[in-house]
Amino acid sequence: MPRVLVARPLAQSAELLRLLAAAGLDAGHLPLMEIAPQPDALAALPQQAAAADCLVFVSPSAIDQAWPALQALDLAAKRLLCVGRASAAKLAALSGRPVLHPAEGSDSEALLALPELADMRGQRVLIVRGVGGRPLLAQSLAARGAAVDFAEIYRRLDGAPDWAAFDRAPPDAVIVTSGEIVEQLFRLAGPSRIRTLQCLLYCVPHPRVADRLAAQGATRIMTTRAEDSALVAGLKKWFCRHP
Repeated sequence: MPRVLVARPLAQSAELLRLLAAAGLDAGHLPLMEIAPQPDALAALPQQAAAADCLVFVSPSAIDQAWPALQALDLAAKRLLCVGRASAAKLAALSGRPVLHPAEGSDSEALLALPELADMRGQRVLIVRGVGGRPLLAQSLAARGAAVDFAEIYRRLDGAPDWAAFDRAPPDAVIVTSGEIVEQLFRLAGPSRIRTLQCLLYCVPHPRVADRLAAQGATRIMTTRAEDSALVAGLKKWFCRHP
């Protein structure tokens, strides 16, 4: 049974781990990154959200951390946006509201391509995210006339994988869902594991993540759609062809 490790924050891994197991794969979690809430930013979030016309959630972690602080707020007059389809489905289920998101693609570029965001004059936009992140979304919306603010409500911290267990039984594949996690993987693993990491099969949801892996020397990279089901289907097909 192929061994597959999921390298993304645990809060977003449960359903993917379940689907992998249901597909007959030996699934485990590789804790490379932890999500630490930022209490001051979370305390300020309801007031920021109340003043905004549009709330943009850039990641599943942004939804997980923000929603407890926002669920009592009246969002009926707000436009809700997400970068990816899976995040949009999650936010729609929590809010009971439609969520604007790209039909294809799962990044800032795809969101910015939506015609609804072509003219943002007079709009107050709150981008809900972790500390740091790509500037493209904010810069582009501001260039289209929006007044942009940030709610940086969590911080990414190093996880603590069991590298001894990893060394005893290296996985057959690793699912990596962001460029930041690629950097965490190669940095935390250390120089002695570089060759092992470069030889692994990786399943990723975006070409940008594949590019980050390739820059680290990885050569076996499969890119699928971002949904958990697509990641699992891609791996299942791979292992059927390469038993």
